[in-house]
Amino acid sequence: MKQNKKYKVYTTKGEFHHCYNSRLEGSLGWAIDCAKTINGFVMEMDEDGKEIEIFNNSALKNVPVN
Repeated sequence: MKQNKKYKVYTTKGEFHHCYNSRLEGSLGWAIDCAKTINGFVMEMDEDGKEIEIFNNSALKNVPVN
């Protein structure tokens, strides 16, 4: 059975914006698109409540493009 993870989207100021459940197909992509729109970041939260950052749109702003 698939783990029940959540993808939580935050603003650049660390304010909660939106949340998506991993049981919905495409939810990670939706969370990343949302973070891109608000220039925020996505945290993956497991069933134990531990969060890890999996996407940060702000960090991409500092990456040089060839």
